[in-house]
Amino acid sequence: ADADADADADTSVICYDAPSPIEDAPLPYDAYGGRTETTTHDGFTDHYLYDGDDYLKIGIREEWGGSIIFFGLHDGSEGTNASNTIDANDTGREVQVALYDPDRLMQGCAHDASCRTGGTSCGESITYLGWNPVQGGNRCNNGSGIDSVHMSTGELTITTRPFQWNPNWDNSGCSSAGCTDATLAHRTADIRLTQTIRFVHPHVVELTYSIDNLSGIDHAATYQELPTLYAANGTGGPDLWRMLDASGTHIPIDTDAGGDGWYYENFSSSAPWVTLQNTAHDYGVGILQENGITEFQAWQDRSVPFNNVRSLFEFGLPGFATVTGRAYLLIGGFGTISTEANWTLNNLAPFGELEAPTPEASAPHTLNIEGWALDNRGIASIEAIVDEFTTVPLAYGAPRSDVCIEWPGYPGCGGVGFSGSFNTSGLGGGPDCGHLIEIVATDTDGNRRTIDQQRFFKRP
Repeated sequence: ADADADADADTSVICYDAPSPIEDAPLPYDAYGGRTETTTHDGFTDHYLYDGDDYLKIGIREEWGGSIIFFGLHDGSEGTNASNTIDANDTGREVQVALYDPDRLMQGCAHDASCRTGGTSCGESITYLGWNPVQGGNRCNNGSGIDSVHMSTGELTITTRPFQWNPNWDNSGCSSAGCTDATLAHRTADIRLTQTIRFVHPHVVELTYSIDNLSGIDHAATYQELPTLYAANGTGGPDLWRMLDASGTHIPIDTDAGGDGWYYENFSSSAPWVTLQNTAHDYGVGILQENGITEFQAWQDRSVPFNNVRSLFEFGLPGFATVTGRAYLLIGGFGTISTEANWTLNNLAPFGELEAPTPEASAPHTLNIEGWALDNRGIASIEAIVDEFTTVPLAYGAPRSDVCIEWPGYPGCGGVGFSGSFNTSGLGGGPDCGHLIEIVATDTDGNRRTIDQQRFFKRP
């Protein structure tokens, strides 16, 4: 924080200016992010973010809801190239978000939210999915588009209103004619998705997703895709068909999903990441879920061909609520991805929010301190530091179910609140002298980070 020693007659007292906001994300990105680029090819507008060495790049497509359509090497040309680790062959197969509601899971019962109690009369086909916002687009192969895009050095952010996968999702019957109906073929869902992409280490990209429920409808908890990674399958890129867990064990995807050529596998990994690799295991793409989920589901159909994987991330979306999650994409051979994944897990620092005092608050006698903190492996301690020198230990573990609705799945949920107090009577300076409180959290890996800070005054 900036300080102004001339703000008070007592020059031994430092009076603080209002501090700058602290970034929510637990890993810095300034040292690794590079330039951005916009390309227009084949009727698509794509936006790319490069790493700081101009060696790797990641790209999103406006016409497909800002979903990730490229993650690979920079070969000197703009746009996609043969190093692409992402499928990106249609609006349904990128790195993207898709959501579900167990009460509105299938057409025929979605309209009255009776799917868990009464079942559906339309069958279990993907054609008849119910409430199902999909970032890339719908089953008509219409892309969701985006509302806005923001690019700056090291960062790429989009917002979108995803389409419903099935334009007939809330039809009480079993009509599937929505793709030919101009009033249905581009149906948006009642959510807004914000996606932010940043390089945070060599070979590692951070993906932050915030989902705003724009309606008052509660969508119950179930397994969600936040996100699903659709990996290259030999069509315009490498064939990344071998599913490896964090130990390097090959996971066969061979559970028949119904006799139509689709196979899936639910499996556990020894760490919260997995990777899809080529046959030699020297090139591929991995995904790591920040909150520590080690259960995954993979799908494959070698005749299409088709490969994907997602963590089994369970959460709901209450009415008018926001849910946020963070994942990481990793690129390279198995050894590189393993090294980078372990670095990421070991260096993820705490994050959180100081809720009291509020900015510019007055505390003539006692400063009450409240907020919350999360970490990928757990919080060891929380403390407040006043005016950079006085340390105040804080209690941690208070119930905060609201935080764990917004940030689901983290260790310790929902006892993630902190609190304490500080006697301000010993602070110098007059009523217009600003004082600084910083909240410093230390996790069980020893990572120590200032997660938030505010200015307050000792005014009556």
